[in-house]
Amino acid sequence: MHSTATDRTSAPTFASDTAATTTVERAKSHTRHRIPRILRPDWLPFAILWALASAIIVLLTISTHPVDTAYQLHYADGTFLVDRAQYQRLADAFLHGRTWLDVHVPDWLAAMDNPYDAQARGAEGTASGDPSLWDWAFYHGRYYCYFGPLPAIVLFAPYKALTGMDLSTAAACAILAIAACASLIFLVQTLWKRFWKGTPRWFVVLTCTAIIAASGLSYLVLVPWFYSIPILASLALAPTGIALWARSADDIGSVPRTGMVAAGSLLVALTMMCRPTFILTAVFGLILLWPQIRSREMLAVRSRHAIQASLAAIVPFLLVGGVMMWYNAARFGNPLDFGAAYNLTGFDMTQRHVSPQARLFSAALLLFAPIRFTREFPFTADVFATGAGNPWAFLIHNRDVIAEPTVGGIVALSPICLLALPAVIWLIVSCFSRGSHASSDTGGLHKRTEEVETTGVSSGTQSGMSSAVSLEKSHEMTRGMSRSCAIGITCLLLVGVIACIDGPFGVNARYMCDMAWLAVIGTICLLMPAEAASRMKGRRWLTVTIVVFLVFGLALQALWLMTTGRLEAWNVSNPALYTWLQGVFTR
Repeated sequence: MHSTATDRTSAPTFASDTAATTTVERAKSHTRHRIPRILRPDWLPFAILWALASAIIVLLTISTHPVDTAYQLHYADGTFLVDRAQYQRLADAFLHGRTWLDVHVPDWLAAMDNPYDAQARGAEGTASGDPSLWDWAFYHGRYYCYFGPLPAIVLFAPYKALTGMDLSTAAACAILAIAACASLIFLVQTLWKRFWKGTPRWFVVLTCTAIIAASGLSYLVLVPWFYSIPILASLALAPTGIALWARSADDIGSVPRTGMVAAGSLLVALTMMCRPTFILTAVFGLILLWPQIRSREMLAVRSRHAIQASLAAIVPFLLVGGVMMWYNAARFGNPLDFGAAYNLTGFDMTQRHVSPQARLFSAALLLFAPIRFTREFPFTADVFATGAGNPWAFLIHNRDVIAEPTVGGIVALSPICLLALPAVIWLIVSCFSRGSHASSDTGGLHKRTEEVETTGVSSGTQSGMSSAVSLEKSHEMTRGMSRSCAIGITCLLLVGVIACIDGPFGVNARYMCDMAWLAVIGTICLLMPAEAASRMKGRRWLTVTIVVFLVFGLALQALWLMTTGRLEAWNVSNPALYTWLQGVFTR
């Protein structure tokens, strides 16, 4: 009797406590929703980081005094014409309903049997005084732009239609770089909230800063040529698309948010109209939405919601792919021909064959080329310089490698990537360790669950509920960390694939921007579970190690900006700024 009376007495108290807690939570939620998202604690540090990074991007853009001028290039005893206003010409073509560019074509170029022979083309340009354009696509007597058309459609054409003037390439680079910066921040913040639970905010902000620096945004705005435009546009699209996929679904296979799935697919699909290499990031859709695919909430016909989610994921790719195929067919008569082979550059791309060994070596240079340090300011130099004073010149000597000035490869400039291999080893060891204790852990888990259920039912107290919540949070954190590892491995695999695709066309800082962000994000995704495990045991050595590597990478990226010999180097484009920096570092 006494026991029953006690239960009856405590029941209203527990109910009233629950009601009060619910009311407080609702009040907090209401107050939280009244605060603009950007000012909430979870977003404010990232908003400040984006504002600071945007200001730096603008200053870097101004620092090179960029102009869209045409000038003659003398290369391999030949003469060519460099015109940086390629996207402006493409915008004008679209406004006039054309896919080809209305620019002067030398008579001798149209009459050549093989206009892609760089040596013959250069000789004709020198002899006639009417050189051909450099790095423009040429097909059946007309010039084309083989770079993705989306930036011309979204930026250059509207600007010219509204103002009657051309948008400068430097301004477009700055706009796209600021958007790309926001995109990368959005992705990192999403990974933190979804998969890195418990990681300190300051640590994530530092990681985000290092990812932005490693992504190459600063280099792309310092070299504001038309090459930078499609890469920056893709960096503005792909990370946001991946983040929307991650936010659209949970880890237990519930119905995904169809709108977010569709938006993410559209953004990633649009990279086909910028830099097609980025379309490989579509694989993250399978990784992030795998619980929904496995539970048949996607790519299945079990319900109306599953069909809608499937269409939301697939249709954007079909639509954008169809538009791009039509555009290719209108230019080159082949829906799968993007026109890169018709580029008028320093070699005949229609006849170029790269051996597997050369492809792998070029990819290795993109990833692992060392940094060339010097004793004098700016303390780094072009690692591929052919001078006698360069100890690394042998890397490209007598090799089938197209190298441009750069200070080092992705791993050298982002030393945090050196921790990727130890992180993978830790992951493998952890998996084997969990496998060997699976039965005992499962038994212990069932026992703890039964205890929680018994405690919650018999006593009806909040302690039982608290235990259940803690257990669920533990499971959620474990799932999140497992997904983080899957994302990290996928990132690193994509880095290798993209390096093999880009390498034969050039080893330079521009191509590194295709994959540097993936390399750093992939490494961080692999390190976060190990860091969390170490932190939960009260050990801070791994956290300190990661911080040191991240800060060191930021310092190397700053030195890279000041390096002489790179394209649009400050000692040439802005001697006054270079002299001032030299005085600061050597005073």
